[in-house]
Amino acid sequence: MSAVELTLVLAALLAGWTGTWSPCGFSMIETIGPTGHRGGLPTTLAACAAFLPGALLGGVVTFGQLALAGSLLPGSGRAAYTVAALIAAAAALLELRGAPIFPQVRRQLPEQWRRVMPMPLAAALYGILLGLGFTTFVLTFGVWALAAISFALGDPGLGLAIGLAFGLGRALPVVGLAPLAGRPLGVRAVASMAERPQLYRAFRLGDGALLAVAAAALATVPGAVAAKVEIRGGADPTVVPGALAWQAPDGAGFLLREGQYSALPGNQPAVGGPYVALLAGNEINLFDRHSLAPVGSVTAPHADGVAVSRGWLAYRVGGRRGDRLAARRIRGGNPGPAKTIARTGRYAQLSRPALDHSLLVFSRNSRRASSIVKRRLNARRNRTILRSRKEGLYNPSVRGRRIVYVRSTRGRDRLMVRRKRGHRRGYPVYSRRRRSGWIWTTALTRRRVFFSVLKGPQGNANLVSVRLRHRRR
Repeated sequence: MSAVELTLVLAALLAGWTGTWSPCGFSMIETIGPTGHRGGLPTTLAACAAFLPGALLGGVVTFGQLALAGSLLPGSGRAAYTVAALIAAAAALLELRGAPIFPQVRRQLPEQWRRVMPMPLAAALYGILLGLGFTTFVLTFGVWALAAISFALGDPGLGLAIGLAFGLGRALPVVGLAPLAGRPLGVRAVASMAERPQLYRAFRLGDGALLAVAAAALATVPGAVAAKVEIRGGADPTVVPGALAWQAPDGAGFLLREGQYSALPGNQPAVGGPYVALLAGNEINLFDRHSLAPVGSVTAPHADGVAVSRGWLAYRVGGRRGDRLAARRIRGGNPGPAKTIARTGRYAQLSRPALDHSLLVFSRNSRRASSIVKRRLNARRNRTILRSRKEGLYNPSVRGRRIVYVRSTRGRDRLMVRRKRGHRRGYPVYSRRRRSGWIWTTALTRRRVFFSVLKGPQGNANLVSVRLRHRRR
């Protein structure tokens, strides 16, 4: 979880907790507690067990649905993060000043439910209403701010996390104090909350402080950077210092060197080490990167993705029964025998390979999970470095100490950068809602990330880049 996400989740937890000072919060402690019914402590415990998931469900419905609605709108990551930062800053200022809450919701919970329903069922429904956030009194600007931020960022995963945290914050004080209702400790706790307004003020100050931290984090998030269109109508980039190769919409390959464009005799171009690799029919041809003189070739029927370095050639072979990834060592410009790196069945796919010297990275996507895999081609085993059952992980590239890949959630793609070693998912350098185009193949240099942006039903593509911000993660 990134710093931005963690801060927003903590703000949601505290905002939910602050809601305990509402009339509904106080009444809920008494209603669920042993003094609010005839069932005694067993019924209270059952009601608490029902109230907690109800509050969580309510939070998920509110903030998750707002985030999902936001993900359907077109827009870029930079504008979304800027808007979210402004919202968080405004709410933080109002909280720190102790301004009256506006707009205010003055509804109360339906009191008659506890008389006509079993207490656990009524408690579950009360929990849902409190978790929704806007069906009763609002006690902090954090509720309004987090709702607007969820919509602005349009990240359903983050909206789900904010909703769960808010629902948990709503439920914990009630669940903790309800069993003590009527007992001396519970009476003293509720009396302190009601008679000492400085406690409520302290919680609002905490809300304001967390929102201020969130505003600062949102304003400086690496995803909020401008993208530069490098090639209109270009896709599938590969790059080394001084050379950029890509494919045009008609399948033709191109190479940019020192400001000069060259058409290439093949498609799916890959540049690496001293070579340019191209597909031509059932062959992969190697050319000298500087002179474009032929160097060697190898037969590779049905190959549809290529990567090359000084010492290795890797390629993907597609078929009806699944994909296969193969690698060949290059000696004197001649690729040697192929060795299989990975295979899939018909319901899984491998991405185009990417090479940095002898390090190969690729993604594997099936119905159940997505993963990023790396392999030292001198070694015997693949190593999965990232795996997710809920998010799509696609099209990695590697250069030096970094790996870049695409992380896709419902409605949004993020271009992620992480260290080559370790298990963290990294940090975003670019974000895009899928309705305005989706991020596809990637390439990486020391200072920039190059990637394809596909738009429209015809898959029109642009080759785009963003500058990397150096940070340790």
